[in-house]
Amino acid sequence: MPPRRVTSTEPLCCCEYENIKGEKSHILACCCDCDALDEAFDRCITCQRISPRMQARILNTVSDRCRIPGILGHGATKLRLDIIVPMVTVPLCVLIATTGPIMTVLSLSFMPLFMLFFYRTWRRNSEKTRTPFFFIWGLVSVILMFVTFQAFIVAFREILLWENIILTSCFFCMMYYMTKAKLNSHSLRPYATYKPRRREDIYSSNNKHKNSSMEMKENSKDYTQVDIEKSIRDNNIGISLEQMTSTSLPEEDVTWVDSRPITDGKLITWCEECGIKKPPRSGHCTVCKACFDVRDHHCVWIDCCITANNHRHFMAAMMLFVFCGFYGVHLTLTTVCTPQLYYGWFLLPNDCRFLYVDFQTAVSFVSGLYSLLAACLMSCNLLYQTILISQNITSQEMHMASKRKMTKCYGLRACKNIHDRGFFRNILLFLTSKRTNMGVIKI
Repeated sequence: MPPRRVTSTEPLCCCEYENIKGEKSHILACCCDCDALDEAFDRCITCQRISPRMQARILNTVSDRCRIPGILGHGATKLRLDIIVPMVTVPLCVLIATTGPIMTVLSLSFMPLFMLFFYRTWRRNSEKTRTPFFFIWGLVSVILMFVTFQAFIVAFREILLWENIILTSCFFCMMYYMTKAKLNSHSLRPYATYKPRRREDIYSSNNKHKNSSMEMKENSKDYTQVDIEKSIRDNNIGISLEQMTSTSLPEEDVTWVDSRPITDGKLITWCEECGIKKPPRSGHCTVCKACFDVRDHHCVWIDCCITANNHRHFMAAMMLFVFCGFYGVHLTLTTVCTPQLYYGWFLLPNDCRFLYVDFQTAVSFVSGLYSLLAACLMSCNLLYQTILISQNITSQEMHMASKRKMTKCYGLRACKNIHDRGFFRNILLFLTSKRTNMGVIKI
């Protein structure tokens, strides 16, 4: 008997729910009638490739059927797999890794591979909806490592008080800056509260066009036009500041690094989805569904875009993460391993033969390895961000420059960068000033 459609007035018991097809289903039938899973199983038997679309169908079906009985009278409650999975996977992998060296290697290898698989599957999804998977994974990991340090490693009574105070203070500062970075990502115009308009509707009136031009000229007075015009002359770019904001600039005239895309031979300065004119250095995020001022990239670890408003908080959180990771690993390994003193003051682990003798030592060692892996990966990202900041360029601008073959030094340095003021001044301006959408520094 085929399932029935659920009506708006039909009550649902605690184990019933309305599935993605709008049909009435039951928790006990979670393994029944899964066309996507049956087709994928048939393809595995016949050694055929499972397409990304089929993978997305399987994930959607599993996510829809992962429910628990509800107690509010609205049927079974749906569990979000992108929240539940990292909360269960991280502690479980750490627990399995404590059983021996082979399981440690397998568990620590499984976690990045699993995250990479989820990331590739998520990126292939045409909708690219926001997911808290990576944010929850990172949050659970740092909290678990900190709790493990305080509960097991400090219990060895080898950590000095001032060492624990430094690590604890840096940990809470990292959490503070991460929260600030997540909360301070503001779009140019919220997509959810703004209905997109066509370009013809905006420029249908000559008066509106004149008013927008006058407003642009008034706003440009707040910026150091002398600096940007000097950079244009130094880079031999034959274009004025007013031409950079033109809506019909051909590709051959765009001889500088720009974050906005080039389509059909023209620089795209209008966002059809948000219905706004994009200023220089801005960018549209397909995940957040909004345009951002001086957009660097979308960080999946804090589930928001890195922009002019939160870039410094993001860098501070990364630096503290790397410090806490390496410093915590140093304290952990010199505690669980027999340390040796070098130069009269510096300790390094020496004898690490009895790492799996008991659970306390094993979980401390595994946590140290996991923290070391995370700190090494984050330090690579921190180094790349430092290279970009030293050139006063964003990740999106560097990506567009690499697509237009305007980079050198293995893609780490951009040519025709009109925002570059020199290494030391770029660092100083990033630390002390606010970057603006006109591509210059607001003093």
